Amino acid sequence: MAESKGARRGLVVLADGAQTAFAAGAVAELTRAGRSWVSVRGAGLGAQVALLAALGEAEEAERRWLRQGEGNCPLLGSLLARGRQRVAGDEGLLLLPDALALSGWLDPVELDEHLAPETAGIPERLRRAGASCAVAVEDLAAGTSGWVDLGASAAADAAAALLAAVRFPAGWGPLAGGDDAAPFLCWGGVGLVDRDPEWLAGAGAWDIVCGFPVPPVARAGLGGSLLELVQRREEVRAGRSVAAIVAAAPERVLVAPSTGGWTVWAARDGADLGVEYPLPWERNGELVVRLVEYGRFAARAVSTSPP
Repeated sequence: MAESKGARRGLVVLADGAQTAFAAGAVAELTRAGRSWVSVRGAGLGAQVALLAALGEAEEAERRWLRQGEGNCPLLGSLLARGRQRVAGDEGLLLLPDALALSGWLDPVELDEHLAPETAGIPERLRRAGASCAVAVEDLAAGTSGWVDLGASAAADAAAALLAAVRFPAGWGPLAGGDDAAPFLCWGGVGLVDRDPEWLAGAGAWDIVCGFPVPPVARAGLGGSLLELVQRREEVRAGRSVAAIVAAAPERVLVAPSTGGWTVWAARDGADLGVEYPLPWERNGELVVRLVEYGRFAARAVSTSPP
């Protein structure tokens, strides 16, 4: 399905946490194969990859994740680890998390730094690029969820929507703000993706890039912690939704981790996607670099396959 230069399609990027490294590598590789996109959507941390793709800067997302790999992925550092660093010199102190009070498991300081280049002037930059970009956001206070069109929003609202969209359950805590009259508590994540989205109805060709396996795979080594189980539920829910979306129209091209693709890419006996592929919270520099490489591999398999 090789694309000529200038061919324009729709793009959806769905990924949470560490799994976004796969999506970044895949979208960058599709760009190198000649893909470009006019209509773009993103959920979870994949929303940042989607926005950069809409701006014509898909390879920048890939570079960001490779830099994360060089520093052992500080982006996915926990609030607890940060707190322990603060009291490291104080003998006799034991730092324990308050599970009922933690707003999220991951430290948002690194997240804000990771997103900073994208939060300024989003609507104007999208207009100059000639593309649209929408991100999935759920407002827990209002009890609503949907897609926020960044290009049609005020600059401050677009930045807030992006900051909310990248936060996912059991990862970074929801973005809090507003006033007493209109408070908000917003986050995103791949679990917001509908099985039959209205915006895909009647649409033409779409590239759908997912950081999670589609359809869902068995995870024999899954632990019993709430952190893992919440993220597993989001992964399964999104995997089923995307499988239904792709099955509904043959022109929708899927790039996602798969059991067969992982075995071929790993090129070793015993490679097992269900055991080795990370959940979003997992922090490991070497791991995220390999996910970027696997994303490139999966995208090449799609872009060079016959129609």
